[in-house]
Amino acid sequence: MKPKRFARRYSVLLAILGLVLLAASPLCAADKIRAASGGFGTAINALVPGAYHQKVFQKYGLDVEYIALDSGTLGMQTLLANEIQVLFTTGALPVTSNLQGGDVSIIAGGINFFPFKLIVRPEIKNPADLKGKSVAISRFGSASDFAAVAALEKFGVNAKQVTMLQIGGNPSRLAALTGGSVQATVFSEPHASIAVRKFGMREIYDLADSGIPFPQNCFMVRRSYLAENRPKVVNFMKAVIEGLYVLKRDKPAAIRVIKRYLRIDEDEMAAIGYDYYLVQHGDDILTLPDRKGLEMVIADTAKTNPKAKGQTPESLKLLDSSVLDEIKKSGFVEKVKRS
Repeated sequence: MKPKRFARRYSVLLAILGLVLLAASPLCAADKIRAASGGFGTAINALVPGAYHQKVFQKYGLDVEYIALDSGTLGMQTLLANEIQVLFTTGALPVTSNLQGGDVSIIAGGINFFPFKLIVRPEIKNPADLKGKSVAISRFGSASDFAAVAALEKFGVNAKQVTMLQIGGNPSRLAALTGGSVQATVFSEPHASIAVRKFGMREIYDLADSGIPFPQNCFMVRRSYLAENRPKVVNFMKAVIEGLYVLKRDKPAAIRVIKRYLRIDEDEMAAIGYDYYLVQHGDDILTLPDRKGLEMVIADTAKTNPKAKGQTPESLKLLDSSVLDEIKKSGFVEKVKRS
């Protein structure tokens, strides 16, 4: 082969190789991030998997791995271990975490009240009948734990007068209730309706009527991760917000996600969750939790943990509004609402 011809072919090969390497470069790769829901108990948890299955994250340069965990407690442990970077679960958990030296901050809301109903077996005629009986919750320190205690106290029943059992997620608690191993539990929709309509259980109290503020579902990250990866976190929340409005416009897609992750079969039941959480309360992700709800959690924690005495949401650095503020000021929310 002549030297000039070889030189030209060699130059072309180098150019092609350079393009291949550039395409494979991490600079061009999507940003990886792992996100989880801790305790997929309500249809509001469809936000992250909804955006995932609708491929919204890809629009923002994110390669998201989504994990549905059985409990928020497990989710918090996973977040603190940096096995995930964003967690969507009850805002009660960062209180305990930060009292123990964690650096978790809530960056957006979800549901800022107790969306639970106290459901009992047919033989329980009034709340006083629960004294000496067993009440199922998912995990101690979970939203279901706080809700169950609040519901019992509403009727003058002290939590020490019942046996609180850690049963797990909604399917496990439903099986325990219908099987008779517990006499009461708290469910959000649609599991509350499933328990009543399909299995003949009784609803005796809707905690949404209590007016008690509570950080039921929130997006949270470690402050150290946010400091080093702010653009990635902002893009993640943009995708979640856009995903909300995608699901609002595409009810069949939302129903599919709700059925898959809440492990229910009926479209009618999934639609109850869709209408209540995504349509009526989905926009709550655009606000931070009510401060009074966090104060209530801190006060309750102080009963058993002396470190919580005198603490405030500010001293524990529980809230960080900067991500939502940046997104709102950019006009992004109005844009995705109109699209």
